[in-house]
Amino acid sequence: MSRNRMIILTIVTVIALLGLAPMSPGHAQEAPPSYQLQYLGPGSPVAMNNNGVVVGRVLLSGTSNYQPLVSSNGSPWVALPVPNGAMSVFPMDVNDSGVIVGVSYSPQWNPVAIRWTPSGSGYTVEELPRLSGDTSSYATGINNLGQVVGARRALGYAPTGSGWLYSAQLGVVDLAAQYGWWSWPSKINDLGQVIGGAERLDINSGVVEWIGNGPTNYNAVSAVDINNTGMMVGSASLRSSSLNIVSVFRYEGAAGWQYIDGTSKYTFASNINNRGDIGYGELGAGLYLDGLGKYALWSLLDPAVVSAGWTITGSGALINDQRLVATVASNSSTGLSGGVLLTPAGTLPPPSAPANLQGVAHPATQMEPYNSINLTWENTSSLTQGYELERSATGTGVWARLTLTPPGTATNHTDTTVSPGVTYDYRVRATGLGGASPWSNIVTVTAPASSQNTLRVTAITLSGRVRGNKANITGEVTIKDQLGQAVPNASVAIRWTLPDGSARIATANTGSNGRARFTVSGSRGTYTLTVTDVTKSGYVFDAAGSVLSKSITK
Repeated sequence: MSRNRMIILTIVTVIALLGLAPMSPGHAQEAPPSYQLQYLGPGSPVAMNNNGVVVGRVLLSGTSNYQPLVSSNGSPWVALPVPNGAMSVFPMDVNDSGVIVGVSYSPQWNPVAIRWTPSGSGYTVEELPRLSGDTSSYATGINNLGQVVGARRALGYAPTGSGWLYSAQLGVVDLAAQYGWWSWPSKINDLGQVIGGAERLDINSGVVEWIGNGPTNYNAVSAVDINNTGMMVGSASLRSSSLNIVSVFRYEGAAGWQYIDGTSKYTFASNINNRGDIGYGELGAGLYLDGLGKYALWSLLDPAVVSAGWTITGSGALINDQRLVATVASNSSTGLSGGVLLTPAGTLPPPSAPANLQGVAHPATQMEPYNSINLTWENTSSLTQGYELERSATGTGVWARLTLTPPGTATNHTDTTVSPGVTYDYRVRATGLGGASPWSNIVTVTAPASSQNTLRVTAITLSGRVRGNKANITGEVTIKDQLGQAVPNASVAIRWTLPDGSARIATANTGSNGRARFTVSGSRGTYTLTVTDVTKSGYVFDAAGSVLSKSITK
């Protein structure tokens, strides 16, 4: 069931392009279930009923042939019996009475529909009747009344052609001849509603409906499952020449098809239960739980299951009315891989509180020209999906939420909104699908006393002219800040040292180009300009990082 995955666009970009509002990632009025895990064995689940019976299939070693499997209430897989001479056999659906339907291939690759019926502690298998003249058939679905639907042909392992209906009362019915319906059916519910692609047939009224009309920016929605209230789940591709995107939709009667999820070409629907919950695949196995929201299936595993090494590897999921889930998983500790049954065990708890919150005052530097308080903490829970960080001016008791850098999952934050010399208290808590953790320890830190905007002399330029024995010297001093930007209106104090050893003091302000101009005259010889100070309100003079002196001889 695994597929290679790739992300076409970020979710934000895709949602904007689709014109759809994103759904909540899981924060809802109540917490979602926390799932325990039972390993069934090698193989993949195909269908599940409301009594905990899961049917599946596994490839026979070294072949492309399948063996049919069944599990009850989380017990290990048991091989289902197969017809005599069968080469490859697998189930397609199971009803709440435990009756299973599927397909059996002969060595000549001819498919025939079969049915397994519980008998004592096992199952009996039989071929289902076919339409007159047909040598092949393929069962795809069964309802709780025992009515079976399927296709007349197969292309490889995929059903194709028109369809049929079988029941003990009606025998085998040709859906094309009886109802003018040429699609092959995939599922049938207890109301006698049959779906196939973008059409629905009501076998009681004989009405065939086109049900493919979804959002106008999508192609026709193809239904894959229908529940006993008539609610369906399906998928459709975006009408776009540049975006290869498929999304999952739920059919809600008069409201039509409603968007559930899907931002990649790999999205597909698995099934829908009678509560309206949906199992699907969207870059991994996902669940939509009615009234709660949508979730990555791995995020709902009990922490003890995760600690034991289990991870969800299935690309889709099956969910029944009790919210049991069947999918594929693997264990990094034991090496086990295959079908699993996930059972709700209460609600998902919130994560535990982060530990060891620490804070350090950070004065501005040339490389990091800002005052800040740098905070770090430690995650303590596999349930953590993000953090909430709060700050309070010490002694006020008034807490305010700080905005974390998206997606807000890092265990550190740089608070650059501090005021010089102010003392702050900080606390952090983890957030998860089950709610928020308790708050961490409180750390108290005083912000640097100054903003530490700095002034530096980056250049001194001297030039001179000589007339007879007299020299006229001009000096320009360039002032920039810690960001390398010219600083206007800075006061620059300098000292001239003349050829005779005497000194002259001068002060000038920088212009818009950050330069201050000085002149001096005297006898011919060596002149030295030395910067003694640079001042401007809100700035500190960085003498160590400056050019302070330059000489010229004329």
